[in-house]
Amino acid sequence: MNAKRSVFTVLGSMVFSLSAAAAGIEGPTWALTNVQGLDASLLPSGPQAVTARFEGGRVSGFSGCNRFFGSYNFKQPDRLVIGRLAGSMMMCDGNAMKVEGAVHKAMAGTFRPVLSGDSLTLMSARGEPVMTFKAEPKPSLIGLRSNVTGFNNGRQAVVSPMIDTTISLSFGEGVVRGFAGCNTFQASYTVDGSRIAVGPIVTTRRACADAVMEQERQFLAALKSTTTWAFSGALLDMHRPDGERTVMGSREPG
Repeated sequence: MNAKRSVFTVLGSMVFSLSAAAAGIEGPTWALTNVQGLDASLLPSGPQAVTARFEGGRVSGFSGCNRFFGSYNFKQPDRLVIGRLAGSMMMCDGNAMKVEGAVHKAMAGTFRPVLSGDSLTLMSARGEPVMTFKAEPKPSLIGLRSNVTGFNNGRQAVVSPMIDTTISLSFGEGVVRGFAGCNTFQASYTVDGSRIAVGPIVTTRRACADAVMEQERQFLAALKSTTTWAFSGALLDMHRPDGERTVMGSREPG
């Protein structure tokens, strides 16, 4: 009986340690400040920063040009294992692609995570710093202006605005305003963490070409259906309850 109690005590301690380790890195969005094999001066900052977010066994973020995702787990209390990353495949300028290549190369394997204040360092098995991050301030929509780069057309596809049309969003305290391609619009919204609820949308009454009006209808329907939001590097990324993306846009402080 004593032996069994001892085993359970050890296992319980390990579960606690694993949970504590996960709690240390999960939650914040981490902005990359240094990565092995790359001149730190090439790393962008601000809305363009390379980021990573750990949540429930899934790591995701922005790697300099594209969004990425992958899996992670804790094999031991002080050993973080990150699987090979995948993501979108857009091409960017030379420096952005150089940064992205370094991030994908470095951010896969087994690491010892070291937390110090608002900094996270992923150490190699030999004790070398591979990647260093700094926790970003808690994100907020208030004050954000965004040019929409994609929206859900209601047919399970995210499409770009038509050529020669612009769609924009501007978030204030409880109110989102913008331009939907033909008319200006306004709606109330509430936020609870990463969840968002958009109220009834009102617009001006200008008439435009049929195709532009249809685009406007699709965008406003996508915005109204949005239930979650997040920042992924330089992007505002919004989704509806079934996981379908609703709106994507630039991340530009107002």
